[in-house]
Amino acid sequence: QPNVTQATKEQVLDALRQVIDPDLHQDIVTLGFVTRCDVDGSKADVVINLTTPACPVKDQLRDEARKFVSAVPGIEEVELEMTAEVRSKDGPTHKLAEHIKHIIAVSSGKGGVGKSTVSVNLACALAATGARVGLLDCDIYGPDIPMMMGLKGQPDHGGSADRPSLVPKERYGVKTMSVGYLLPDDKPAVWRGPMVHKLIEQFLSDVEWGELDYLLVDMPPGTGDAQLSLAQLVPLTGAIIVTTPQAVATFDVGKAITMFNQVNTEILGIVENMSGLMVEGMVEGAQEGSQVRLTLGSKEEVCSVDSEGRFRTVAEMFGAGGAQMLAGKNGFPVLGRVPLDPAVRVGGDGGDPIVVADPNSPIAQSFHKAAGKAAQRIAVRSFASLPVLD
Repeated sequence: QPNVTQATKEQVLDALRQVIDPDLHQDIVTLGFVTRCDVDGSKADVVINLTTPACPVKDQLRDEARKFVSAVPGIEEVELEMTAEVRSKDGPTHKLAEHIKHIIAVSSGKGGVGKSTVSVNLACALAATGARVGLLDCDIYGPDIPMMMGLKGQPDHGGSADRPSLVPKERYGVKTMSVGYLLPDDKPAVWRGPMVHKLIEQFLSDVEWGELDYLLVDMPPGTGDAQLSLAQLVPLTGAIIVTTPQAVATFDVGKAITMFNQVNTEILGIVENMSGLMVEGMVEGAQEGSQVRLTLGSKEEVCSVDSEGRFRTVAEMFGAGGAQMLAGKNGFPVLGRVPLDPAVRVGGDGGDPIVVADPNSPIAQSFHKAAGKAAQRIAVRSFASLPVLD
């Protein structure tokens, strides 16, 4: 007797109601993520549209959906497609940035913490997921983005005679604009506050960004005119704070947190850069599982070698827990902890960010994770402001 059970669309939708989004705490059908659900005989055709291509739980949701739909009696084949559409921040869009869904400031309390490195790698990590990403270098006193992205020279001009514009320089799927493209290499930028405000306004209004999901803005260090100008000019989705583990860096970050609170900008999270030293090596002829003892300062690190005699560890040279303590105190998450690795500097100096140059390295993975977490936070915030219909 052949199996004549016919599955229905309603049964498949009921199966998909078992898939719960871990951030929004509702099922994907109620949330409106299921944009197609067709049943043709024993085949189910489902499309799930997530709130960001950088969703860290994308694979988990896909696997659960496939499992539950496959369990519906009569379904023998499941065609499952995952798509993503970044939702805009709620509230009025601003004429300066009407085609940009989210503007995120990347800021630090002090210089020298690797803020530009974090900006570039987060931008490249988001672009690698398929998101439309821009990177605006507002660090007018030390514009490092051109060098780190391997770009130089004047940007092309576009627009019309009465409304000229600049075309962003693009690499690795990221559209970039920087004052570094406009100034000679050896000429210092001497800017007063009103000039900074005007420059940021022009970079938002007179650059052909096109449609963007995320525009990351690399801010000058500290808490000065540029931060206030950006917060006044456009509705920021939020800020990402970059720090290092040392106490002085976390103390300076406290001032940056206070400033963003004063201008009503939510802090999406903190990235702890240079959180330890990446140490890798090889012991010739060592047996798998043999232990290597490394003495770094007053600390001793013990790690095991693999089948090729290689070992890898992150040595906590600068103390740990500073970012976690700050995040806990202020109610936002640690988006990522990125160890110190000479490969990051080499990639930055050569214009090949580590997430592009060595995407499978632990450092690149920590940037990808941080980008995913930030995108997830933005998606949750945007979704919270939309009416959810049952």
